[in-house]
Amino acid sequence: MAVLEKYGGRCAYCGVTLRLDQKGSTAFQVDHLHPRYLGGANDLDNLVPACRICNHYKKTFSVDQFRGQLALIPRRLEQQMTYRLAVAHGLIIPTGKTPTFLLDGDTP
Repeated sequence: MAVLEKYGGRCAYCGVTLRLDQKGSTAFQVDHLHPRYLGGANDLDNLVPACRICNHYKKTFSVDQFRGQLALIPRRLEQQMTYRLAVAHGLIIPTGKTPTFLLDGDTP
């Protein structure tokens, strides 16, 4: 499948390895870089492979809007007592990283 091969069989966003399942159907989803909802084309140049989690969270956001939504997650988590407890005990280590995507040529 041409879309799957575009990023070496990896999610264009998080870089996780994607596969076809045993029944031959895809265990990944095809995402529109520029959402059809916002006028994006349904051609190969606008299609990328995405894991279900990234595609679900991206929804109809542009790539930049998706990146912005991801950047909000640490602040949202910091409001939760469980997260703060996990940080206090060294179970989670905040990195302060900016979200990067495989499609940007970065290593997520």
